Order: sequence, then C-alpha cells, then structure tokens
Amino acid sequence: MKEIDDNLLTEFLEGKLDEPANREIENWYDTSEENRRRLEALYFVLFAGDRLRAAASVNTDQSFRSLQRRIELRRTKTRPQWRQIAARYAAILVAGVIIAGMYLYQNRTDDRLCTVSAERSDCSVTLPDGSVIRLTRSSQLNYPASFDDGNRTVHLTGEAFFEVSKRNGAPFTVTTVHDAEVVVRGTKFNLKAYDDSSDVETVLVEGAVDFRAAEHVVALHPGQKVSYNPTDNDLTLQTVNVEAELAARLRTFRHVDLAQIAGVIEDFYGIGVAFRSEALKNIQFTGTLDFNMPIDHILEVLTLSTNTRFNRNGEKITIHK
Repeated sequence: MKEIDDNLLTEFLEGKLDEPANREIENWYDTSEENRRRLEALYFVLFAGDRLRAAASVNTDQSFRSLQRRIELRRTKTRPQWRQIAARYAAILVAGVIIAGMYLYQNRTDDRLCTVSAERSDCSVTLPDGSVIRLTRSSQLNYPASFDDGNRTVHLTGEAFFEVSKRNGAPFTVTTVHDAEVVVRGTKFNLKAYDDSSDVETVLVEGAVDFRAAEHVVALHPGQKVSYNPTDNDLTLQTVNVEAELAARLRTFRHVDLAQIAGVIEDFYGIGVAFRSEALKNIQFTGTLDFNMPIDHILEVLTLSTNTRFNRNGEKITIHK
C-alpha cells in the first residue's frame, strides 16, 4: 500500500483523488481508531482551524456538510460513523478547541491566540507571516492569528526549529519560560525552553538573533550556542557543530529532582516511572541526557550519576537504591 501521508489525506478531503485512491484511503481509515482520529482531525485543521490563515473566511458548517455528502454518496455504510464525527467535533468547536491529527491541536480563543501542540510526534506549522516552525514532540507554540499589527511575538514551551521570514520594521520575538527570549531578524535557529529546570538553549544556524534573559543580552553569530540556567542565572556562549547539535536531542539539567526528570522521561518515552521510596524522588541530578538514545541508556546515565538503580518490567520502570 502506498504510504498514507498528510498530503495524500488532504487531497482526499479536497476531492482530488481518483476512485481507486479514494478506496485505498477509505480502507486505511477503517483499519484502526488511530487512522480514523487522524483523518477526522486533519479535516478540522483544514476547514475549521487557523493553520492556513484563511480560516476566518471559511464556512466550516458548509464545508463539513459538503464532506459528509461526498462520503455518504460514495460509502453509504459509513453514514452513522461520520454523523458521530460531526456531533463530536461540533461539541468541540462550541468549546473553542480544535484537536488536530497526529496529536497536534490548534486552539482559537476570543483574542485570536492560536496554540499548536506536538504531543507524541514532531510537527510543523506555518505562521501568518510565512515563517515555518518545526516543533519537537512534547512542545507547544502560542502565536497570534494575525501579524497585521506588526506584532510578531510567539511563545515556546519545549523545543522548536525556526525559519523566520524577514520583515522590515517587524522583529520576530520568541518568549519562553524563565523570562528568556530571542529577538530575531530573519534567520534559522533552534531553541529549547522547557518548563522544567533544564537550560534554555539557542543554536544559531543562519542570520542573527539576540538572546535576552534577566540582565543578560547576547548577540549570536551562526555556529554559536547560548545556554542559560535560570536557577543559577548563569549564561554561557560557545561555538558548536551545528549539525551535531540539531541531530541530538540533548536536555541539560542542573540540580533537578529525580521526580521531575522521571516526568520528562514518562512524557517522552510513554513509559511509567515509579520510586521505591519517597526519599529517592528528592535526589538531585546534574547532567545532560540525549533523548535520541534508547530509554535504557537514559536510565543508565541517570542512575549511575545519582547512585541509584533501576528495574524494568515491560512498560514500567522502578528506581531504587
């Protein structure tokens, strides 16, 4: 079977595929609940979300009725299912939340603030000014639905790679936790800013950015990395191998409780972590973990550094002395 990607699903929803391709998508849709959620959610990203900047002008009710008619004409056996879909998503829309495919969602509030979350896989979003943001899993981006007033300020929790469109007189600013921010002037860079106690890090690939945190203001040049630790108010600037930095999924922690790091591991690997005693949760870890590595490697580094041990039983990890 041909790979079913978002481009192919989009063509299906837009009615651009021939009959054999339509049947292939329909069979794929029936094979699993995950496939059904993915197609349903992609529909609402296309016809009811802010992602393509034209959502305000889209008649979502009319669009969905059109989709229903097309599917009912071709597949009468699926009518009840698509009616359930309509009812479920109508309720979600009333609440003002749109859940998107591949665990990505966008949310429009009354002040037209959009939210994109990459919960279990990386995803990309194109902003109203044409800037492209690639979010790493477990990351979230907030941005205004329109940049017409010259306000190009977005907020990142987690990690993302930015390709920012240059616009004279309208700097692009990324705010983060710990009051750290990056001011951009048309560039490509990677930014890590998780809401735990790990370092805030920026690696500049191309262009120029200013990194600001507390009293620190640093101008980065391509090939440089700045790391800021909010706990110690410590900032370092160094020249790095950009390709290696972007390939790795490094998280640096300083004096962080094992309980907090266990939460990071659970979110990233989807596996439970328990402690044999409450005292173990308060043991602090300082070091760097590469989340591209298998979970057993992460646990080896973590336990060796904290003089603890771990047992793994399927999808359950227990940390003990």
